[in-house]
Amino acid sequence: MLSDALDTLRDLAGSDPGEALRTLRERHPDVRFRLLRQREEYDDSLHYDLLIKRAGEGTISLSWCPESALPWPLRGVHRASELLLLRIDGVGVTVAEAVARLDFLWDEARLMDRIVTAALLQAELEESPVELTDDELQEAVDAFRRARGLLTVERTREWMDQRCLTEVDLRELVAGEAAVARVRERVTAGRVEPYFAENRAEFGTARIASWGFPDAESARQAELDDCDAELMPGTRLVIEDVPVAEIGRAKAGEVFAPTPRSLVKVISISDAVLDAGTRRRVEQRIFEEWLAERRLAAKIEWFWGTTARTGSL
Repeated sequence: MLSDALDTLRDLAGSDPGEALRTLRERHPDVRFRLLRQREEYDDSLHYDLLIKRAGEGTISLSWCPESALPWPLRGVHRASELLLLRIDGVGVTVAEAVARLDFLWDEARLMDRIVTAALLQAELEESPVELTDDELQEAVDAFRRARGLLTVERTREWMDQRCLTEVDLRELVAGEAAVARVRERVTAGRVEPYFAENRAEFGTARIASWGFPDAESARQAELDDCDAELMPGTRLVIEDVPVAEIGRAKAGEVFAPTPRSLVKVISISDAVLDAGTRRRVEQRIFEEWLAERRLAAKIEWFWGTTARTGSL
């Protein structure tokens, strides 16, 4: 395997890297290969490394350099402009300065989680690429536009201009989303039915009545009156079906207060059925657990903030 990998690196100079890597993966399907590319700014030369992983073992880093090129330990010369994120009217803003202004990220767990998730998925796609045909990509673009109400050329152009996107940028964005959807299909394939059977109780549906009150005192009085609140001035009542996970351990007929100014009464709880909606929820749960496992196994380094903050994350 190492001999084949080294031959692949040697042949990359005059071949398609994607095709060469595909051939290597076909020869050794039990091994995960990730190709790293590094372009040297001062002479525009390109250098490749292979990361080789086998389940239950460590990682092999394989590098090869032609006689006329610069070996990887000697690379890394940086231009001053590489430290700039943007320049406005001749005034440059460095990456470090911009990141220093993003301190609110430390208090926004969802955003930080999305950043980490995106990086994990990118690594997965580099190791196990997803290839889309032109028709599949066009179908994904059409679905992307429909989901955002971009039903005309003019509306689509306006949306793209607001985000400084070109047609190429849009197709790359959609291709990325479609590739992640394929990864999700790959991760959940053959696991939905067994997972649902084992965790069926968690995917039931609860019918609830939710009351919103003008103040906390009204909510307390309604709870004492067994939620006879329909006639109280300023009270809002909504009856809806929600996933049983949203009611915690509450049973049918029980009342609980999610906030001081609201009450929820559980009307009934229905057993789960593996229909299309439930299947999506099961797939999402499996995918989230898979991502959580990848996070635990990954080495994540934040390059700004204090040691205490980065350590806690």
